[in-house]
Amino acid sequence: MFELLSTLLFGAVAVFFAIRLYSVLGRREGHMEAPAPRDLDAAKRSDAAAASHLRPAFEGPAAAGLEAIAQVDSSFDPELFLDGARKAYEMIVEAFAKGDRDTLKGLLAPRVYERYETAIAQREVKGEKVRTEIERIRKADIIEAGHADHTATIKVHFDAEIATETQDDAGAVIAGDFSRLATVHEDWVFERRTDTANPNWVLVRVATA
Repeated sequence: MFELLSTLLFGAVAVFFAIRLYSVLGRREGHMEAPAPRDLDAAKRSDAAAASHLRPAFEGPAAAGLEAIAQVDSSFDPELFLDGARKAYEMIVEAFAKGDRDTLKGLLAPRVYERYETAIAQREVKGEKVRTEIERIRKADIIEAGHADHTATIKVHFDAEIATETQDDAGAVIAGDFSRLATVHEDWVFERRTDTANPNWVLVRVATA
């Protein structure tokens, strides 16, 4: 009986140490053979394919252009861009009405700023004032996008409800009606250089849709 118990005890101990040895040595460490180079290449391709699926494919009419932008700017996110475009729309419309040149200069391409500044200067000479209020932006959709010559370009279609009027130097209304909302349909084109560290987009063109 004593010999049987001894045999079972030493057998259990042997199994325990065998498991411990496997947990250490069974992980292909030390001088174990490394995988063949082709296996490493296959693993890299598999990892790259898995990573590509972490970001959903772009959709809509501008999908190919958005993908082109994302290829050169891995941080690009269309939803974040649209959020910024909405804010830029409000800031530009309100700054133009107030004649706020400093705000406009940071948001407009030079040639667009020149046109806005000229219009503001003409109002000032005439003593005219503009009141503008954006009730809401009903829609902001990316309808075109692309990347060429280190420049990313995105066209956004805006539908907005805006109240505006222009008063002369005596305070009389000469255009618009601030008590009524008008629905504005416009396409705004934004650009950004992708070969610089500057992440800011600027407005390069506005057209009535």
